[in-house]
Amino acid sequence: MDLNIQVKQPGKKGRHIMPKLLHYERCPETVRQLIEETVRLMVADFRERLKAAKEGQSTGVYTEEKLSAMAEMGKVAFGDIWNEKEPDEEKAIATAWQAYADGMVRVFVNGMEAEYSEDGTELGLKDGDEITFVRLAMLAGRMF
Repeated sequence: MDLNIQVKQPGKKGRHIMPKLLHYERCPETVRQLIEETVRLMVADFRERLKAAKEGQSTGVYTEEKLSAMAEMGKVAFGDIWNEKEPDEEKAIATAWQAYADGMVRVFVNGMEAEYSEDGTELGLKDGDEITFVRLAMLAGRMF
C-alpha cells in the first residue's frame, strides 16, 4: 500500500508541504499501526543513509532549489551524519506513540483528524490516501 505522507520543506520563504510517497508492506488498520509502520520506514531510511555515509557514497542529489532553500535557512548541509549511533527502533516507536498519546502529535487522514483511541479505532485507509503528522510545539512565556 502506498500512502502520501505530507512533509514540510525547509526554508523561511514559502514553506511548502510536499507529499512523499511511502510504501507500506501491509495496510495499517489503526493509528497505532500507522505510527509504528511509519517509524519503522523512517528508521530503515536513516539506516540506509548511515550505511551510505560510512561507505563514502553521496546521500542525495542537490538541485538549485534545494541549495537555495538550505541557504535561506542559513545552513547548507550535504547529508553528513555526525551521530553514527544506530537508532533503537522499538524505543523510537514507543517515543512516537507516547507523543501521540500525550497530544503532542496529531494525525490527519485526508484532512480529517484521526481521533485518539486506546482500543485502536479503524482508519479505513486506501491506496494513495494523504497522511499528515503535525507535531505541536509548546510555547514558553509569561502570563500576565
